[in-house]
Order: sequence, then structure tokens, then C-alpha cells
Amino acid sequence: MSFEYTEITDPLYVENKDHTGEDDFIMVRAKQYSNVPIKISHWVPKAHCFTTMFKQHEQELLEAEVYPDDVWVISYPKSGTTWAQEMVWLICNDLNFEAARADSLATRFPFLEVSVIHSVPISSFEKAKNTPRPRFIKSHLPVSMLPKRYWEVKPKTIYIRRNPKSVAVSYFYHSQGIHYRGSIDTFVRSFAREHQFYSPYHAHVIEYHELQDCDNILHLSFEEMKHYLPSVVKKVCEFFGKSYSKSELDLLYQHLSFKSMRDNPTVNYRNPNAPASEEQFIRKGEAEGWKKELTPEQIELLDQWTKENVPNLEQRKLFA
Repeated sequence: MSFEYTEITDPLYVENKDHTGEDDFIMVRAKQYSNVPIKISHWVPKAHCFTTMFKQHEQELLEAEVYPDDVWVISYPKSGTTWAQEMVWLICNDLNFEAARADSLATRFPFLEVSVIHSVPISSFEKAKNTPRPRFIKSHLPVSMLPKRYWEVKPKTIYIRRNPKSVAVSYFYHSQGIHYRGSIDTFVRSFAREHQFYSPYHAHVIEYHELQDCDNILHLSFEEMKHYLPSVVKKVCEFFGKSYSKSELDLLYQHLSFKSMRDNPTVNYRNPNAPASEEQFIRKGEAEGWKKELTPEQIELLDQWTKENVPNLEQRKLFA
């Protein structure tokens, strides 16, 4: 078996699970990771939070094909992934806005491992395999769980991160829109105890930033995109060897504006049968919206959590 599975016995999780409507989480740790080119001395990957569905697809995940002309966008959930995907897809496809509006982002940019977290009609690994090349692949997998071929091929990849307090708030509203019935306070405490999909959060971010000889990965942040979008777009264009005129780029900035993204049905993953009052996938898009959403106690809890999990001051800059 390539992964180790451990039951969660944390009393807070056990006590709240039925009330919050959370899945039957388990912790999954990769046992084969010698091919990961990481700089951390004596590194052993941490266990990450999934459900028992992971067991059904572990071989599909490990053996998933990776091609040299793939383009991947990877992140911890709710870190600006959708925004980065739309930007990357357009830059790589000659700013073809018409094609972008004609097809959903989920079709243009399949979510590789969604089968390990949700029941879907067709295996997400099969869907990704059958996507015409060049493929655009979305993933939230930590470095220790990427398909074996990823490290052989090293496709061009964007990794995007976001302030943990913003992630906590966005993840709460996202989960509430799917299944979560608990309060934001209960969610924040669960998030800080690493009991949400793909956690632990800090390890996810740090490990991607501690890879060596991985020129195929460009690191971005949600906050950088929010405050310096033209600068980010320039970096991404250079990374993919693309060049556009000022007037073309102005259209891209307009397309990537929060209002445009929020009003764009192809990126919102919205259920057409859902009530109009239901929270949209793209909600507020604020860089520091957590200041209005979290209490001082919750902010202190998350700040202390980061200090405890990231003693290295240089690495802590990733979470500012």
C-alpha cells in the first residue's frame, strides 16, 4: 500500500462531526516520496486530511499520466485558484475570450483528483486523461501526493498561496455552500486543527516553496494578484513565453476584474437549479476581508497557529 491511513480521534472533531455535517475524515500519509526534490533536511511528509474515498482511487492518482505540454495550477483550496486558472488559460490561449466564455472553466481546466473527495459520475482521473492536449490541470494535492510522472515530466505549473485568515473565511463559506452546518467559529477551530480537506495548510504551502531544481513552478499569491495584477500578468506571460499589446492586456485586466469574474457563469461552478439567494462560488474576492469576518479571538487563534507551525521566520513571510 502506497499510503498510510489513520483515523481522527481528536475529541473536537468527534464531538462536532454529526452536528456540522462534515465528512468522515481520515488522515492520509504518502509512504513513497523519495522522488520529491525537496530541500528540507530529513523531510518526512505529513498526513493530509481526506476521506475513505481516497482509498478507492489511490492507484489512479499515483499512475495518472502527465505530459510535457500540460499546464498545472496547484494550491491549497480557496487560495485564488479559480482566478489564477482563468488568467493562465487565457494567457496560454492567445487571450481567446470568446472560447473562454463558451466553455466552463471546469471543462477547460479539469480538477484532477476531485474523485478522491467527492462522488462524481465519471472518474476525474479518466476525465483528465481524455482531455485534449495541451491539457490544463487543476489540483490541490500536496507535493508528496502528486502523480509519480509529475516529477519525471515537470510540466509548467503555477502555485498560488493566500493569507491563512482569508483562506479560513473563504473555506468556511465554500463549505457552507456544500454541506457544512456549523458556525464560523467551529470551522475556524477545525481548520486550525488541520481537519479540513488537504490540511495541514502550512505544510502544503511550505513544501511547494522548498522544492529545488523546479524551474517549472512559478509561485504567486492572491494578495499579489489583488494589488499588482499587471505585474503578475507580466510574470506569467514571461513564464509561458507569451507577449501581448497594451490594448490586449487591458482587455485581460478587465476580464479578470472581480466584477467580471463574479458575473461570469463559466467560472462560478453554479448549479443552474440553485436558488438565486445561494452564495456564489466567487464571493467577495477581498484581500483582507477577514478583518470584517473574524473576531479578535479567532484572529489571535489563527496567528498563534501560524507562529507555532512556522518557527522559521523566512518561511513565515509566506503567510503574511
